Amino acid sequence: MAWTEQEDKGSNSIDGSASIEQEFTTSKEKRSDVNNMSEKSHLWSLLESTLKENVQEKRRARRWKIFFRVSYLVVFIVVIGLVFGQAETKDLQVNRDFVAVLPLEGQIGAGQPIDANSVLELLDEAYSHRKIQALILKMNSPGGSPVHAGIIYDAIQLKQAQYPEVPVHVVVEDLAASGGYYIAAAADQILADKASLVGSIGVISAGFDLTELMEKVGVKRRVFTAGENKAFLDPFLPLNSSSAKKWQAVLDETHEQFIHAVKVGRGDKLADHPDLFTGAVFSGVKAVELGLIDGLSSFHQLVKQSYAGMEVVYFVEDEEPWRKITETFGITVANAILKMEFF
Repeated sequence: MAWTEQEDKGSNSIDGSASIEQEFTTSKEKRSDVNNMSEKSHLWSLLESTLKENVQEKRRARRWKIFFRVSYLVVFIVVIGLVFGQAETKDLQVNRDFVAVLPLEGQIGAGQPIDANSVLELLDEAYSHRKIQALILKMNSPGGSPVHAGIIYDAIQLKQAQYPEVPVHVVVEDLAASGGYYIAAAADQILADKASLVGSIGVISAGFDLTELMEKVGVKRRVFTAGENKAFLDPFLPLNSSSAKKWQAVLDETHEQFIHAVKVGRGDKLADHPDLFTGAVFSGVKAVELGLIDGLSSFHQLVKQSYAGMEVVYFVEDEEPWRKITETFGITVANAILKMEFF
């Protein structure tokens, strides 16, 4: 097939026009796509900003909510504390005959569950009420400080002299050993379970001799004292015979004080037995035979049989209300802080 020059020019003209028109259309479509993308980006930006502001507003509201809850709780605790504080400052009012009960449970000594300072205050409080008919000591102690045991023993005997019409009972649960029995010996009557452990009338001082270990390890001890006996119980120094005799004399003297207190408290009830003051511990059944206790019974049996119908009032050391408030407040604030979110 043949093409003329005129036809060829016409064809080129048509192709050029189509190409220009196509390029214009493509450019227009691109500008439209760019505009659409810009609008979408702007919308996403607005949406993201709105969501962030909404989240921050919720977090602020949550923090304020927690703050007000904690504030209300603090005010409530303070009010309750003031009420309890006022209640504790008022004397106990007992309008009819009652039996006073002092639980003595745990170690004996300063800062221990059985602290002479606290026990003496409770004794004074119990005897300050004219309706008191008896004092019961619920004993469950392995012993401890002979000093605090002796102080409580003397205080009980003083109350007995001042109030001879008020009998003092000791009811042993698991243990009345060593200092625990020291205190019990002051009572008018001692009762225990058949399997209770009673006695241990002795004095102990324990330690270690680590001098040979120091030699094996190759370590030497350096200690400076003013007074030849100042460091005689140091486990890293050898104990000479002179210091040992002096310390044994102290223990023997304390033991004699213990024995004397038991003999005064129990009197003719004690049996003549070679193991009585050797530090041996006895079951409740054997303790009855030796005269260390008066019989086998329990706290509830004693109250039911001897003081039926009387009110039973426990005298225990109360924790200071402000300490309770502080502990409760600390726990509350800690929980609130853990629930907060910080960003």
